[in-house]
Amino acid sequence: MTSPAVDPVVKSSDVPVVTLQNKIQSAKTPEEKEKLKKDLDDLMQTRELIRASVIQIIEKSTDSKEQAQSIQTSGQADITNYKVYREVIEYYKQKCFNWHNPKYAYALHQLHLFSNLCEANVPMERIKTAIDVVSENLKKGDAAGC
Repeated sequence: MTSPAVDPVVKSSDVPVVTLQNKIQSAKTPEEKEKLKKDLDDLMQTRELIRASVIQIIEKSTDSKEQAQSIQTSGQADITNYKVYREVIEYYKQKCFNWHNPKYAYALHQLHLFSNLCEANVPMERIKTAIDVVSENLKKGDAAGC
């Protein structure tokens, strides 16, 4: 008897994707497979919307494309002003994506970018204004402009 294949380590943010992919592979009916494919597509669209919203917030908050790129590509900054960081992420949660809703849990994996913004000394009010703009675009259903 052969042992089952061992999956490689999966990042926690990718567990829902891998789970759905595995369910699709083991679906018993074409209808079940189609429903799971739709669920995966919805999940990927939501993840992209969350990712795009954070990038737009960074771009609208910073002074240059270079600064925005640096914030996106640097590792997670150590938080020195936890009060400002906490206020910014709570504002994002309230205005854009409440990560306590399982549909938006991926937003948790983007929060390090807000720590990078805060540690780059981007003013909190500027970040909040960017969140407001992105939030309004999300409410209008304008994913491309978020």
